[in-house]
Amino acid sequence: MLLYDFDYERAGGIEDAVARLASLGREARAIAGGTDLLPNMRSAVAGPSVLVGLGGIEPEPPVRLPDGSIRIDALTRLADLVDAPLVAAHAPLVAAAAHAVGGNQIRQMGTLGGNLCQEARCLQYNQCHDYQFVAGCYKRGGDCCYAFPQNKPGVCWAVHMSDVAPALIALDARLDVVGEQGARRLTVEALYTGDGMRPLALAGADLIRAVILPPPPPRAGWGFHKATVRGGLEFGMAVMAARLVLGADGTCAEARIALGAVRERPVRAESAERLLAGAAPDEGLLARAAAEAARAASPLPHHGFSKRGLTDAIRVHLKRTLAAALERARAAG
Repeated sequence: MLLYDFDYERAGGIEDAVARLASLGREARAIAGGTDLLPNMRSAVAGPSVLVGLGGIEPEPPVRLPDGSIRIDALTRLADLVDAPLVAAHAPLVAAAAHAVGGNQIRQMGTLGGNLCQEARCLQYNQCHDYQFVAGCYKRGGDCCYAFPQNKPGVCWAVHMSDVAPALIALDARLDVVGEQGARRLTVEALYTGDGMRPLALAGADLIRAVILPPPPPRAGWGFHKATVRGGLEFGMAVMAARLVLGADGTCAEARIALGAVRERPVRAESAERLLAGAAPDEGLLARAAAEAARAASPLPHHGFSKRGLTDAIRVHLKRTLAAALERARAAG
């Protein structure tokens, strides 16, 4: 399917982009790398008549703030994020997650903010309906759900597939957002609504300006894994990120676990975190925590993967991810 005709306006800065989006209204969308938006326009998932281009805005390099936090410009290309020395040294979990996104061509174009703000995905939703489906699904304005026919009217269980979001949630990152009402800061978790029909808690003119990573605590370790069939170049069947912080006595002082590509939003495994907090972690405890996270996540079947298969993938790979985090935390101590 060829792209339809649309207008393009090049923004001179973030504030200019916000003003253009606000004046153009619902017919406009912001575009940076376009690796998510343009394919969705081709398959008629998105249909803006005007694109406000952010590609002419030069992103600021990652910088360490006076309080020890790290600020990363949301327009940073994923490939540049992978190679940034400051990120590799002080936030390697973010670099690992960025490297897991697609192939190098995608990472050279896609941005950090774009990966966070991508549209939710469904095997039926992301198809050209003119040849495969008779009617549109709820998210396309129709009156059915092909993936889950028993859903209540208007309920969409499209899955959010960001690889970077779980890593940022595990690190308790914040987002600097600018819009018509000014600037505000929110957690990465708060960016996602859990509603497949409208997955992002952003107004039409809102843009993410930067990601703020808090100072890393001492004796902290991280783990990351993206489960895929081919090992890369595709969306994940399940994505998992973890950070463990050890106390001076070797017990787990803090645990943060986030899962992606399993529900309408990234999922915090809070019940698994509670199992780990205050305990002396060993192989058995990590296995129980991983099993609890898989159970509590209740992953949605998607893109040909069954619920049981996804649950088993989380249980097995999250245990290994937690073991890697524990090993790094012990080494840091």
